[in-house]
Amino acid sequence: MYTAIIVDDEPWIIEGLKAGIDWGERGFTVIGDARNGQEALALIERLQPDFVLTDIKMPLLNGLELIKKGKAVSEHTLFVVLSGHAEFTYAQKALNFGAFGYCLKPFEIEEIQSMLKRLSEALAAKRNRHSHDRVAELYEAICTGEMDTVKRVLEENRMPLNDARTSIIPIVVQGKELPLAWPNIKHLGFRMSLRRYGFLVYEHHVKAFLQSVVEAYGIAPYSIGIGHSLSDLAGLEGSVESASLAAYGLFSTGKPGVYYSAVADSPIVEHLKRIADAITREDRIQFVACMETTRAHFHDGTFRMNDAYLLFTSTMYLFTRDGMKAGGKLFEGYQQLYEHFGNVDAMLDYLIVHTSGFIVEDIEARTMSVSHKKIKDILLYQR
Repeated sequence: MYTAIIVDDEPWIIEGLKAGIDWGERGFTVIGDARNGQEALALIERLQPDFVLTDIKMPLLNGLELIKKGKAVSEHTLFVVLSGHAEFTYAQKALNFGAFGYCLKPFEIEEIQSMLKRLSEALAAKRNRHSHDRVAELYEAICTGEMDTVKRVLEENRMPLNDARTSIIPIVVQGKELPLAWPNIKHLGFRMSLRRYGFLVYEHHVKAFLQSVVEAYGIAPYSIGIGHSLSDLAGLEGSVESASLAAYGLFSTGKPGVYYSAVADSPIVEHLKRIADAITREDRIQFVACMETTRAHFHDGTFRMNDAYLLFTSTMYLFTRDGMKAGGKLFEGYQQLYEHFGNVDAMLDYLIVHTSGFIVEDIEARTMSVSHKKIKDILLYQR
């Protein structure tokens, strides 16, 4: 929602504007009003509104002076002036002072509604431009731990992290092209990589944000990772990383949806020990059985992208360590692994097939004792 202040020395005009206009329909909420320019200037400095609707002739500080001084204390605020026909020259001067527009008294409600529509469009475009200018700076600052820069960008976008009332949740979305700006949802978006987007969203807007993203994707595959709630910047980097890992849920499980940060330690280490034992003993049956067990754990959400990366890298390393030239690819990070394989099933199938020639043993005799049909089929196929 955009914020507005109404300024007029006639109380009945203020109340009439509040009651007679559907501010919410255009995305506005009235957060204050004032009866003179001096009172209004103090409100503007304190509340930093998006928009001020002000009369021209007022005591203490007139509308023209208010625009000039108001822009000095709240540079992003837009002003629209109310003036009678006899004061039309003042309205023209207001435009020269940087006012967005004017409405002549007596005004029609439709005229104000039309002005709010134009204001909403202008504010949305302004916010999007500002947000895009800060995208690279914000994400880079999060990754490098430069919290002073992060704090400045958040405050410039009026998303300060002061206390529990302004808690932010990092959200990472993996999927097709996605807009970084969502109307009427308090957030800040940044591109992380190809088809991967990060968002800092106020906690009370998360439900609406998720609904908007899911509706935008429709039947297209997507994966959304949710980080931990934050009321200060201390844990921001870790929460973004948690959300980033969770956003690979589609890769791990094969199912689109919303995935939350892991809360328990993964049992992947024990599985890696069994895989290492199978490779050391050149036990092809145990190796394939371990891969199929890990596949089930990925599908049920026990293992995640960091486990996939560790599994793939460790397995390729183990073959090289034991003098077996696997000759396979190694990847520099999660995203490379994701882009190469697309899902964990393709990765596990690659490991099973690619390593089939590096464990030499009499498989045929041992295969006959294997009861698991899929494992038996894999082993027989690879003889």
